[in-house]
Amino acid sequence: MSEEIKETESNEMRPKKKAKLSKSTIADIERKRQNAILLRDSRIQNQIVRDCVRAEGKEQHTSSEPVPAKTGRDVAGCDLSELENPVKCRECNIQCNASYLYTKFEETVCDECREKDRDQFKLISKTDAKNEFILKDCDFDYREPNLRYVSAPNPHRPHGASMKLYLIGHVYQRACEVHGGDEGIDAAVAKRSENREKATQRKMEKKMVELRKAARQRAPRQAHVHVFGDESYDEEEDEYSHTCTECGHVETYEKM
Repeated sequence: MSEEIKETESNEMRPKKKAKLSKSTIADIERKRQNAILLRDSRIQNQIVRDCVRAEGKEQHTSSEPVPAKTGRDVAGCDLSELENPVKCRECNIQCNASYLYTKFEETVCDECREKDRDQFKLISKTDAKNEFILKDCDFDYREPNLRYVSAPNPHRPHGASMKLYLIGHVYQRACEVHGGDEGIDAAVAKRSENREKATQRKMEKKMVELRKAARQRAPRQAHVHVFGDESYDEEEDEYSHTCTECGHVETYEKM
């Protein structure tokens, strides 16, 4: 009995093997970590701006001398031009000069409102945007104004080039410009589906032709049976001959 207890205790004390994570799970964890870092940095920047405002208010109340004009980056490293021209969030009307969407995409939305409505302000890769809204590379890179984007590691190709992430609202506006609104987008999607069906049908027909041709080549050929007509006698050669009525083969022979 004591030996069984010792074995169970030793089994419990053995370190358990950690389950291996898949590549998609690791990529998802990395993406969430990057988002958390960006959110943390934006909140720190917002706090710095608030501290700058409070510090300037205290200096104006405590000092009787005129305060000299300040330009560039001053108190706590914040940009005083942003304090003079604050940008308000269109959703909740709070200052959002240092928010993620404003600094990256010039969208006047604070980080709190972005977290509340992730679907409206979500990011979409260039490949998905092209497939979903029927756009081309020139619509992103050469059509004015160029769409803003952020770079991120490609989870499918860790050693490849970084992928470009666009704001889905910007991509939708560009698709409306290219196709002429929602109806144009729907028509482009329907046309692409029709072209894909035609291409699939042509591919299947070509495959069937190749299969029939291969089947005919593999099929065993039946031996031809000659059907000879009347025989004829050549006195000079002293031999007989007759010709096949189907293939024209001539067979010569002699008679004893």
